[in-house]
Amino acid sequence: MKTLATALLTLAAAGGAAQADTALGLVGDKTLVWIDTATAQVTGMVEAEGVDRLLGVDLRPSNNTVIGVTEGQAIVTIDPKTGATTELSQMNTMLPVADMPVIVDVNPAADRLRFMSGTTNHRVNMDTGEVTVDGALHFDAADANASATPMVVAVAYINSFGKPEKTAMYDIDTGLGALLQQTAPNDGTLATIGMFDKPLEGAVAMDVATTEDGTNTAWLASGGMLHTVDLATGATTGSWQIEGLEGELRDLTVLPAM
Repeated sequence: MKTLATALLTLAAAGGAAQADTALGLVGDKTLVWIDTATAQVTGMVEAEGVDRLLGVDLRPSNNTVIGVTEGQAIVTIDPKTGATTELSQMNTMLPVADMPVIVDVNPAADRLRFMSGTTNHRVNMDTGEVTVDGALHFDAADANASATPMVVAVAYINSFGKPEKTAMYDIDTGLGALLQQTAPNDGTLATIGMFDKPLEGAVAMDVATTEDGTNTAWLASGGMLHTVDLATGATTGSWQIEGLEGELRDLTVLPAM
């Protein structure tokens, strides 16, 4: 099966085409779609079973499983081929869902789930459901946007292969139209990297694909388009119209070859 890749960013200052072949995306309440990143073509879809709605999905690199969070804030594993889900745990502290997208992304170094909405910032043990309420999102006092209220709608970690020694967390802020780095993820501290040179329209999704040799490719999906983006500046390095997509991509995760 090929996996889906949507809007992400490349780590290299002058990035090229995405290295991952495919990725898994989330459309509507619980439709999982597969997109070939070489052609930006939807190659198939399946409905997630046993859930009413998924808030988001991501790859858990430590064991190469796809995890999702349900509307009731249970963590489930998902078979990307069949859509079958199995509950892993139930969060013991609920995230207050603001009038903002809900972010579901795995920190590969800590093997913990980053779960956020608005400026609320949770860290979750996926195996037990134990939640740590981390610091609210805010800009560093020395940042040019220090007085702004963050409007983070998507995040991604680099080095998402296996369980790396280190990683870094990047955010998309639609209020500013900017790429940020969450320099202290647990404290919620944000630093502006640069403005996007493409409009952010509708639902926005982000992920970083990492190969076994450590190459990171970041993708950004917005307005029916896939872009690769330079994580050092926020500049796009490639753009493609997604073919065969019905609805908006709410989330995405690049999968290993299957």
